[in-house]
Amino acid sequence: MVNGYTELANAIIIQAVKDYRRASSPQMRREIKRFFLSDWFMVLTDADGKRILEKLEQERGAKKYGKRRKNTVNATRRN
Repeated sequence: MVNGYTELANAIIIQAVKDYRRASSPQMRREIKRFFLSDWFMVLTDADGKRILEKLEQERGAKKYGKRRKNTVNATRRN
């Protein structure tokens, strides 16, 4: 039975990661951040919620930079 609880906890966390990646509003990201830093998260897992958030933020920053970089290259080509 413990395995079922572990699988459910993992599925909740994985869904939160997916939701964070897809979140278009800052408000939605704030809510998901609160989850990763909550007591509820610590009940679900021994994982480090702060570390997961750091990785997600790095990922988000890299995507932003990539988009900006692409636009800069495209603007340069037009000139």
